[in-house]
Amino acid sequence: MTPKTPLRENALVLAGILLVALNLRPAITSVSPVLEAIRADLGLSYTAASLLTTVPTVCMGVFAFLARPISRHTSSERTVFWGLILVALATFARIGSHRPTVLFATTLLLGVGLAIIQTLLPTLVNSYFPDRAAIVTGLYSAGLIAGAAIAAGLTAPLSSLLGSWPAALATWGLLALVALAVWRPVTGGAPTRTETGNASERSVWRDPLSWYLTLYFGGNAVVYFSVLAWLPPRYVALGWSAQSAGLVLTVFTAAEFFGTLGFARLAEDRPDRRVPLGLTVVASAVGLGGVAALPLAAPWLWSIVGGLGVGGMFGLCLTLPVDYTSAGDVTAKVTSLVLGVGYLVGAGGPVAIGWLVDLLGGFALAFWALTGVCILLLVATSGLYPGREIV
Repeated sequence: MTPKTPLRENALVLAGILLVALNLRPAITSVSPVLEAIRADLGLSYTAASLLTTVPTVCMGVFAFLARPISRHTSSERTVFWGLILVALATFARIGSHRPTVLFATTLLLGVGLAIIQTLLPTLVNSYFPDRAAIVTGLYSAGLIAGAAIAAGLTAPLSSLLGSWPAALATWGLLALVALAVWRPVTGGAPTRTETGNASERSVWRDPLSWYLTLYFGGNAVVYFSVLAWLPPRYVALGWSAQSAGLVLTVFTAAEFFGTLGFARLAEDRPDRRVPLGLTVVASAVGLGGVAALPLAAPWLWSIVGGLGVGGMFGLCLTLPVDYTSAGDVTAKVTSLVLGVGYLVGAGGPVAIGWLVDLLGGFALAFWALTGVCILLLVATSGLYPGREIV
């Protein structure tokens, strides 16, 4: 077995990756706590307001395909740097969000920046930490979840403190400045380019394994975004207050953080990811099945178990393009496909669940449908055996 490279040898890169990851969700999750204030001030319908969370997710899918062509002309490090600048500028520009055109334009630009950054991070992990991909991916996935939770928890208090929800949304640009300061020295090192492989675009898109990984990630995204959108309403419909129902989602998100780290550590020394992945899917199914069948019996238990599973599954899914590729160019192409199409599939999850709720008149069968997605993922996990490679 090849000795593992100590993480401290690339400590600056690791710190930069973690700080960049912290910026991948605040622009999205900061909107939800002040959404009612945004609606009231701008006179938006619920449909229009929902676009503030749907548009970035769709952009993360559509614009994921831009990252690799851009990085061809420079390097992955510099492309991430410019993507982070776009995130910082668009976030600060939200200070003018009292105008709907500014709010929606910045939302679109944020989606572009986030798509470029998160598409290239797996390539950088594979380049700098080839023998620690699982644990490093777990760390930045945990950073991503932490950023989401921090923004969700602090935006409303910031809005009260500053007396303005646009100011509260714009404040998260400061987090991007910190990441830029740490990432800037990384761009001066030996560049990581995405042109070292020999796979054609057509070969990656025609490879059955590429699509297998894509649909697997898409299933995880459907579960994650659907829970994010519909877990609190499930409990509001059962008579809980909005604050109490929101706390269920907070517990779920906190459990995701620990699940991401814990399952990444479990998978680190395993060339075969099927056992840890299977455990995450089972935990997800148990949590969502509990919410469907016995939501009031143990709501906190279902949130913890489900959060551990969904968080762990998300982190391990991000390692799949690295696990099944060896050349940097192939990793980048597969990652673009997996994230691009996967996020588009995930964006449709909340809409499909909402349609089921309208059709069936309740949330129970909708959450049974999400449990069914987990069961399908568990069956699909058996096909992720090691030794296969996309070339």
